[in-house]
Amino acid sequence: MKKSFVIGQISDTHFVNKNEKLFDKFDTHTRFVNTIKTCNELRKIPDFYIISGDLIHDNEIFYIEFFKLCEDLNKPVYTMMGNHDKRNALRKYLKSDLIDEHGYLNYSINNYPAEIICLDTAIENNIEGTISETSMRWLEKKLSKSRNKPIIIFMHHPPIEIGSVLFDHIKCNNGDEFIKLISKYQNVKEVIFGHVHCFFDKIINGIKFSSCPSASIQYPIDAKSDKNIQLDTKGYFKIIDYDQGKISTKHVSINN
Repeated sequence: MKKSFVIGQISDTHFVNKNEKLFDKFDTHTRFVNTIKTCNELRKIPDFYIISGDLIHDNEIFYIEFFKLCEDLNKPVYTMMGNHDKRNALRKYLKSDLIDEHGYLNYSINNYPAEIICLDTAIENNIEGTISETSMRWLEKKLSKSRNKPIIIFMHHPPIEIGSVLFDHIKCNNGDEFIKLISKYQNVKEVIFGHVHCFFDKIINGIKFSSCPSASIQYPIDAKSDKNIQLDTKGYFKIIDYDQGKISTKHVSINN
């Protein structure tokens, strides 16, 4: 097993079909095409990609074109549930080992020197998130079995408040329970989430919590209201570089 690897994390693409626009304003189809192109032009191509929720925007028909475009990444692509995804439809595109016995998209990637855990936090058709009771038990079993490897956890909803009027009330609603659990395991190194469309990081109990900004649009973290909000139309993805026990991250701006 090699001692280093690179993850490319893409989040909150809110993909719609060609000739449609998100909120009748944002061309997220072209942005996803450009995201893939930018990924393929990286000097150091990731070993695999995690797309951490809100793959599409509400309409499951969008998955057809979305997954067709994912093939152009030419690397394994692991997808996760977001609040705008459709679990039953999304499951049709996934291998069975990426779906737990209760139908949630809970899985781990364990053929690297760090264990990657992808946790389903979505309540379908509800904007806030939660970790179901069965998912919490699933996570605890995974953590207990992987005490000898560094662990990075990906989830869509943040388990903490980030100081955003727009997003703090729609985070993962049992994040405190989640943090209490993972804090028992010193090998949990990072928790990375999407959902919030902005840049954020914080250390809690020695664990780094950070966001992956949206590949499509960003919301200002310091906005005081959702009225007349000024959105940043730049898109980004995240690179997580694991090298002999050290984890470094950076954000890459998507070329238009």
